[in-house]
Amino acid sequence: MKITEQNLQSVYKEIYVNSNNFTLMYVEDDYLAQEWMKMMLEDEFKEFYQAFDGEDGLDIYKEYKPDIIISDVNMPTLDGLDMAKKIKEIDRNQPIIIMSAFDDRDTLLKAINIGIDYFTPKPVDMDILNNKLNTIVEHLSNKIAAEELKQQEIDNLYYLAHYDMLTEIPNRFLFDVTLDQAIARSSRMKSEVTLFFIDLDNFKNINDTYGHAGGDTVLTTVTKNIKKVIRVEDTFARISGDEFALIIENMETQEYISTLAQKVIEASSKSIDINGKKISISCSIGISRFNHDASTKTELLRTADIAMYQAKQMGKSCYAYYNEKTKIKKKKKKSN
Repeated sequence: MKITEQNLQSVYKEIYVNSNNFTLMYVEDDYLAQEWMKMMLEDEFKEFYQAFDGEDGLDIYKEYKPDIIISDVNMPTLDGLDMAKKIKEIDRNQPIIIMSAFDDRDTLLKAINIGIDYFTPKPVDMDILNNKLNTIVEHLSNKIAAEELKQQEIDNLYYLAHYDMLTEIPNRFLFDVTLDQAIARSSRMKSEVTLFFIDLDNFKNINDTYGHAGGDTVLTTVTKNIKKVIRVEDTFARISGDEFALIIENMETQEYISTLAQKVIEASSKSIDINGKKISISCSIGISRFNHDASTKTELLRTADIAMYQAKQMGKSCYAYYNEKTKIKKKKKKSN
């Protein structure tokens, strides 16, 4: 490739679309041409790779996967078109610019058959080359933007399916999945899984007095306060309206569990401001342990629920471990 005096005025011409997020490989056996192209384009791209024949270019491509490839045709060992053919077999969408005079029909047809869709004549005209680079960079940018948008949509759908919109903690579905996984690990590794069922005491009175907006303030505030006293690896979930659950793994001492339960109670009882008025609420916690109080997920859920009602019968604002000997007194329905 030769660079003429007329081309030098375009050497520092900007690539209008931002190309700094992309990498480029230039394949050319002429060392002088390599240095000129490096001077012209190196600062415009995140990485600028140099290959001095087709085999070198193929090796660099396999190792670094440059976003854009510019290649001469006539080179020793492996020419540019044969290299491009091998690259297209790996990724048919790989953008490749071939620089050639294309003064014979066979070479042009071979390039078309390979799938080369970007050409620039020799001697190189930097305006033409930059325009082609702009087109490729814009296409790659749009592709990345579309992929990011698609991933964002997937992430949003995942969030909607797995998290409670009000409190922004795992919902019942994610809780069930996480509990299944915790129990599976416990069975395999003989480790502990402890389940808290947490119910806010007299929450209905909050809604009746301050409306649902006031109730939402209580739920979000209590959630934030409880999150401050639990470990990052613990799973704190909203099961239903004012009912929460906490999955605790790999914590075998009852002393720690009892201390944590008390911290959760204290966190939930901190005063909350609703329209300038300070109110307080409490919670009752039922505690059940896998392989101690239950041997299946269904039993663990049932015993934690029973323990929570046992805590309420103890006077609320307290916690209770599941006790199969404790009878739960149920209120009788009033007859009409």
